[in-house]
Amino acid sequence: MIAILLALMPLRVPVCAVMGISAVAGLVMLDMPVSTLVRYMATDVRSVPLLAIPFFILAGNLMNHFDMTKRIFEFLEALVGYFSGGLAQAAVLTTLVFGGISGSALATIAGIGVITIHAMRRAGYRPEFAASLVVAGSLMDPLIPPSIMFILYAVQMNVSIADLFVAGIIPGVLLGVLLMLNNVALSKLGIEKFPPPEKPSFERLVRTFWRGLPALLTPIVILRSMTTGWVTPTEASVLAVLYTLLLGVVHREITWVRLTRAFDDTVRATALIMFLTALGSVMGFVMTSERTAETVAHWMVSFTDSKYVVLALVVLALLILGIFLEAVPVLLISVPLFGPLVVGYGVDPVHFGVVLTFAILLGIVHPPIGLGIFAVCAITKLPMGPVVRATLLFYPVLLICLLLLTFIPALSTWLPTVMVTK
Repeated sequence: MIAILLALMPLRVPVCAVMGISAVAGLVMLDMPVSTLVRYMATDVRSVPLLAIPFFILAGNLMNHFDMTKRIFEFLEALVGYFSGGLAQAAVLTTLVFGGISGSALATIAGIGVITIHAMRRAGYRPEFAASLVVAGSLMDPLIPPSIMFILYAVQMNVSIADLFVAGIIPGVLLGVLLMLNNVALSKLGIEKFPPPEKPSFERLVRTFWRGLPALLTPIVILRSMTTGWVTPTEASVLAVLYTLLLGVVHREITWVRLTRAFDDTVRATALIMFLTALGSVMGFVMTSERTAETVAHWMVSFTDSKYVVLALVVLALLILGIFLEAVPVLLISVPLFGPLVVGYGVDPVHFGVVLTFAILLGIVHPPIGLGIFAVCAITKLPMGPVVRATLLFYPVLLICLLLLTFIPALSTWLPTVMVTK
C-alpha cells in the first residue's frame, strides 16, 4: 500500500484518489472484502470529538463574514502601527489572535490575507513581502487552540484534545515572536525596506479597542471554558459559534447572504476533511494489520536507540511528504505509521502531536504543492515566483522554530500540566 501511495503522489493524482486507491489495494492484499472500506469509512467518522471540526470552521467563517477580523486588525494596527514595520507586526498579531478562533491555516490566509495584504500594500510595503508574511504567519493558527489538525491527531492517537489544545499555545506564541523578531531583523539589516510608521493616536487606539474587544475575547471564551472543565472541546466549538452569532447580532452584521456564504464555505471544507479522515481510517487499519509501524521500528533499532534521532528522522520524512501532499492527508497517513513508533521510543504523544503538526504545516509554504502560496496568490493576483522568493526570508525562522519544538519537549508538555483541570 505504501509503495502505491509513493508511486502515485509524484504523478499529481488527486489526493482523494491516491488515498482511496491505496486503501483498496491494501485491503485486497490482506484478502479483506472491499466492503470493509465502506464499513470503516462510515464508522470512524461518527466520532463525537470530530463534531468540533465543522463548528470551529463555522466560527472562523462567521468571524470573517461579520467583519470581526477587520475589527481585530484595526485595533492591533492602532496598537503597534507607530513602530518601525508596525503594520507587519500587526499582521502577525492579527494572525495569532485569529488562530484562537478558526484553527485552519488556509482559512486564515483567506480571511486575514485580504485585509492585511491590502492594508500593507496601501501603506507602501512590497506586495510579495506582505503575501509571504501572511503565509508564514498562518502556520501559527493550527498550533493555537482550537486546531483542526490537533482534533484529528487526538482522535487517531487517543490523546486528550484539551491537552493538545493547551500544548499548542507556547509553540504558537513562540512562532509569532520569532516572526516579529525576523521583521525587525529584516528592517535593521536593510534586507526589506519598510515605509515610515504612522503617528500614534490615543483616541484611535481607544476607539478601535472598544470596537474589537468582543471579538478579541473569543479565543479566551473558547480556551477558558475547556481548561476549567466546564465544557468538552466539542461543546466549546458550539459555544464559539453561538458567541460569534451573538457578536453578529450586537454589531448588526448578520444578513441572510453572509450566513449563507459562511455555511456554504463550512460545508465544503468539512466534507473534504471528513472524507479524507474516513479514507485515513481505512489506511490506518491496513497499516496496523500489515504491522508497518513495527517494521519501520525494527529497521530504526538496527542503527539507533536514541528517541531524538528517531524523532528527527520522522520529522525529515514528514517534511518530504509535505512537498507532495496536503497537510490533512499527510497527518492521516503518518499518524498510524509513525505514532506508535515514536511513542514506543518514549516520546510523549502530546509533544509528538505538536511536532508532527508543525512539520506537516511547513508543506504549505513551499512548492510544488505549497497550498498556502497558491491560496495567497489567488487572493492577491500576484505571480507565484516573486511570492516564493519572498517566502525564503521566513524559512530560517520556521526551521529554528521546528528545531526548538522537536528537541525541547517542555515547550509542548509543560503548560497542559498547569492549565488543564483533570
